[in-house]
Amino acid sequence: MTIGLRSKSGGSMQISILHVDDEPAHLEITRIYLKREAKGDFEIVSVPSARKALEKLETYDFDVIVSDYKMPNMNGLEFLCAVKKSEKYANIPFVLFTNADGTKVEEEALSKGAERYVAKSGSPATQCNQLAQAIRGLFA
Repeated sequence: MTIGLRSKSGGSMQISILHVDDEPAHLEITRIYLKREAKGDFEIVSVPSARKALEKLETYDFDVIVSDYKMPNMNGLEFLCAVKKSEKYANIPFVLFTNADGTKVEEEALSKGAERYVAKSGSPATQCNQLAQAIRGLFA
């Protein structure tokens, strides 16, 4: 099955997002707020681990990957490296969306190929507004 940028009626494009976070509550809250923020422009597939995300990438085409940093077995930076090393997925924009402390993680993510870093700070509405803006900015 293919997921990817598609025209909707009215001419706008729908962006397919692979969202990776080991916290089920974060997956659900982000999905709810992003859907509200996106007004139908985002299709979101949520998975609870980087390993599951790699499996999804084998089956579906995504326009962007949004990943948490702090996850067991494979953290967000390790996942980023796996994505960017793959010929098949290397061109998919990667957004690290995390409450990981500070500048060091942001610098490392950007140096390893992440297109954006969005901090989980403030209310869920604020976080998801910033995330939606970052995602839209990738396709502007």
